[in-house]
Amino acid sequence: MGRVTGSAIDALPQGLDDNLGWLLGQACRAHGAVLERAVSDLPHGLRGFQALCGAVYGSARNQAQLGRQLDIDRTVMVYLVDDLVAAGLVERVVDPDDRRNKLIRGTEAGRKLLDKTKAAILAAEAEVLAPLAPKEQDRFREMLRAVVAHNLVNSRM
Repeated sequence: MGRVTGSAIDALPQGLDDNLGWLLGQACRAHGAVLERAVSDLPHGLRGFQALCGAVYGSARNQAQLGRQLDIDRTVMVYLVDDLVAAGLVERVVDPDDRRNKLIRGTEAGRKLLDKTKAAILAAEAEVLAPLAPKEQDRFREMLRAVVAHNLVNSRM
């Protein structure tokens, strides 16, 4: 793991070096660039990964709920799930509690690809977080979870 040198820190634009929005934006761009490679085997890339996670882990009862969780428009969600079904990664299953409803579930192939993709994502994220020691990386993730959870809860009020 590399550490950030003084000259690397000095390369940050003055006036923005402590601006949260700019720093988060730069971190997101770096993360997005390496993440794109990690999810390239999935239909719809990152959105496909997120939907596959939801299907494998059962985070939503149906396609509509999953779309709301992921903030994906319902018409886009239909195409996304259609493509994941066509790839053999998820399946639509009749909901035993409401036969009008379809549950989205990961297939065995979907679970295997999800595991492979998660490993690729961890490797990609290690590139982005390389300047931090492993304990710092864990603490950084912990702090981000706290910030995101706080804002998710407060945005639902």
